[in-house]
Amino acid sequence: MKLAILGSSPIALEAALRFHLHGASLTWFNFDEVEYETYFPKYLPANSYVTEAGLNYLKEIGKAYLPTEFNFSEWKQNYFLPLSDFIKNEQKVTPHDVVSITKRFLGPSEILNNKSRFLDLFRVIFQVNPQEFIKQQKDSNPETYERLSKELVDSLQMNLEMYEDFDLVLDLRRSTHARSVSVTGRALGESRVSAGQMKYGFEALSLAKEINQNPQDMRELVLVGSEPLAAEIVVTLSEWLKDQRSRLFIVSEEAWPFQKFLEDGEVNHVQKLKETFDYMDIEFKKDVNEFHQKLREWQTLDDFVQAKIQKPVEPIPRLVFFSGHNATAVDQLIDKRRLFLTLEKPDFREGLRHPENNPLDLKTIGVDRILVANKLHKPKLDVHLANNEVGYFELELNLPNISGAWEKSVTKLKGIEHEVFKLFSPTNSH
Repeated sequence: MKLAILGSSPIALEAALRFHLHGASLTWFNFDEVEYETYFPKYLPANSYVTEAGLNYLKEIGKAYLPTEFNFSEWKQNYFLPLSDFIKNEQKVTPHDVVSITKRFLGPSEILNNKSRFLDLFRVIFQVNPQEFIKQQKDSNPETYERLSKELVDSLQMNLEMYEDFDLVLDLRRSTHARSVSVTGRALGESRVSAGQMKYGFEALSLAKEINQNPQDMRELVLVGSEPLAAEIVVTLSEWLKDQRSRLFIVSEEAWPFQKFLEDGEVNHVQKLKETFDYMDIEFKKDVNEFHQKLREWQTLDDFVQAKIQKPVEPIPRLVFFSGHNATAVDQLIDKRRLFLTLEKPDFREGLRHPENNPLDLKTIGVDRILVANKLHKPKLDVHLANNEVGYFELELNLPNISGAWEKSVTKLKGIEHEVFKLFSPTNSH
């Protein structure tokens, strides 16, 4: 069984260890990814990203990992890297970026008569930096390097593409990209907005941290999405939100944003999110009560006195939900200091949180920045396979702020193992 594993996630390491134990011949494409675990250390228990198999392998090579609390850097240094080196000594581990996955000969819709598409191998195309080869020759074999012509060295300035064929492919990359401000995947004018004004995925979380520490002129923001990453952004902005000058608009296609996260999220994170929502609700209720009191007092005044005193203005919440809405267009002022996001709510979708925002078919809100945290996707990969292609497996990883995220990922991996062994038998199983 020849297997390709894609990604540098903790579950990719676990898969490499497990399938090495099963006797597979594997190539692990262990290329650089956004290590989003570094954003969530406070939600991870001490035994995160550790399994019995990994600890046993560590013991074999004379090392140990016994943390009392989780620290991603220490985990990487004392668990991930030693085990990666162990796999590297036993199997093929490469840092090359994968750019394409196809079948070797079959088209995505091609069907074989009386035969399974699994008959054909998977072809994984990856990029190789020739400069690595040149440097290796210069360091280890200077005589060979001297024989390389200047023309040849100059020609090797761009990445080369190579391929390798496999029986099975496991895509275990992290999902890190939010593709668009719209859940449909495209909003009018989105591509024309300055990169610094609109941040996606984990860049949005990084910007939220900067704003929370140093707001400057960032007083009105819109957050698009109510996924786990969006929940982390709200909690990150909790101190910024307490400033009376701050206002946050939350746009979500869900009828009741964050409901699923409040059910599935890590308990401490859920508590912090609830506290943030409660704080803003209490503040708004207080403002409403004060408004009604002032309005009653104003209404008791004589007409000639009312004419001289401004009528009390009804308060607007500083945390505003547009539930059941789509973001459909983005526009930017010429001075590039303000963004305008157009929202629409279809009739077939409910908006239960702040339903008073539902009646208008079309509305536009002006903000200083837009943070996009819709459903995360893996970085784009050129995949041309049939739907439910036998032998191609993807695993959707939960963010660390979901309760039991690591255990759930390991359970999913065990499910993949089960499916693989319907196709191949483990070594020494007979």
